[in-house]
Amino acid sequence: MSYFITNDCGKNQYEKVGEIRTQSTLHPAFIGLIFLSFCMIFIILSLWNIDNTINPKNNTYVFYLKSKHSLLHTVSNKFLSFGLDTSLLRDIKNLPIKNNKFINLAQYLAPAYIRIGGTSADCLYFNQTIISEKAINPVDGQDITNFTINEKDFENLYNFSIKSKLRMIFDLNVLIRNINGSWNDINAKNIISFAKNKNMKIDWQLGNEPNSFNHVFNINITAIQLAYDYHQLRQLLNEIGYSESLLVGPEVNHVGDINRIGEHYAKTFLENDKNSINYVTWHQYYLNGKEAQLIDFINISIFNYLPKQIKSMQEAIQSSGKIIPMWLSETSTAYGGGAPELSNRFVAGFLWLDKLGYSASAGLNTVIRQSLFGGNYAMIGPDLIPNPDWWVSVIYKQFVSEKVLKLSSTSFDYLRLYAHCTPEKSWINKIVAITIYGINLYKYSINVTIQGIPISHKNSKVFLYALTSNNLQSRDIKINGEVLKLQSNGSLPLFQPIILESTQLITLPSYSMIFIVIHGAYVPACHT
Repeated sequence: MSYFITNDCGKNQYEKVGEIRTQSTLHPAFIGLIFLSFCMIFIILSLWNIDNTINPKNNTYVFYLKSKHSLLHTVSNKFLSFGLDTSLLRDIKNLPIKNNKFINLAQYLAPAYIRIGGTSADCLYFNQTIISEKAINPVDGQDITNFTINEKDFENLYNFSIKSKLRMIFDLNVLIRNINGSWNDINAKNIISFAKNKNMKIDWQLGNEPNSFNHVFNINITAIQLAYDYHQLRQLLNEIGYSESLLVGPEVNHVGDINRIGEHYAKTFLENDKNSINYVTWHQYYLNGKEAQLIDFINISIFNYLPKQIKSMQEAIQSSGKIIPMWLSETSTAYGGGAPELSNRFVAGFLWLDKLGYSASAGLNTVIRQSLFGGNYAMIGPDLIPNPDWWVSVIYKQFVSEKVLKLSSTSFDYLRLYAHCTPEKSWINKIVAITIYGINLYKYSINVTIQGIPISHKNSKVFLYALTSNNLQSRDIKINGEVLKLQSNGSLPLFQPIILESTQLITLPSYSMIFIVIHGAYVPACHT
């Protein structure tokens, strides 16, 4: 089956936009000349785009592992984390947090943070009756009416996180304001006190995308004021007994835009922050979910947004005079709930896996995927069947540790690879290993060799796990040709590798995500 499916009009998305029309009265010789001219143009264009249309013979890509260097970074053991959007709490009875199958699926992604946050976090009241007029977000049409959850709802959320072996982060409402414009912390105090009385271990946020409040809620809270609000919350947490809990912020978006709205807001916030936050947090999406198309998900220029955004945010933090590590605290392929039949399909895995690899190599501490459940970007579908990105994430957790190595190459476009130490749980017979992972966006299979790997064991082997699908928009995902499915009892299937000698070239299939575990590779930095 072709990777390139047809669109709603029944025409292939890669067909020419227009057609050449000729009059029947044209002389046959002239028609032939036109045909010849277009053939020449086609040949020239084909040669121009040869890098991703024709497989050069004997083409091998070489990567170099800096095995004698210290670790590039060490990220959180919860580096790959995920969220549940606060909007789902509006109908919490239909959120499957008590469902054993759902809990089982979440457990496979532990350890991780689970962030309960989003636009509706700034509409949430706790354990009280409120009367509020219906309100709609003018940006994306979502419900932003104020609503209430009760003690039992909150306890059910926390119990889900505990049963799933996750650490809950709760985003508090910052839009409850006093007449003088300061933050009214009574609602937050009630939540925090209830959590403490139940001995809940929770981390915290305050507000969601405050630099966009004016567009969404017609309210303006300056970065200076928000810094005061965060200081107020930090004091409150310390007084109630959460001095050891993380407080992260300011949750800005629009990072990397032309006018750098998110960066400016974060910089001012940090300049006025009184050592309240543990991590600087911001939100990142590549695409508009209502406009995204299949081609966007394999377009290299889209992939290259993230490095620019990270660099821009790093510069903003540095210019503030603070030294605070970063989180991507809400991120996915496309905002607005994701792109239908794209953000929850095989093709979305390329942006997701590359984001994990690049973010770790750039030193981000944690990446929180939006979302575990709900919306078109969900990792788990409404039928409680895992979407491809859930499988990508589970395999990442299996083979990739928090210890980041330096891997370099002369080419970094359609083939993008990263290196980490392999977690000890995935060693075989206590033989050390490293993991190379990433994506091949070429339309053809390619050969790869990794140089600089110190082989320490005579029985060193390379285990290749290639993730592919018959169709880029499929919910199915294969590992070395076998469709991934949970066993009848809910257990993971065996991930069967292709086993190679350490001296062999590694062949990567077209349009694949790959994990290469090199058993018997001893990198000193992995064991210090």
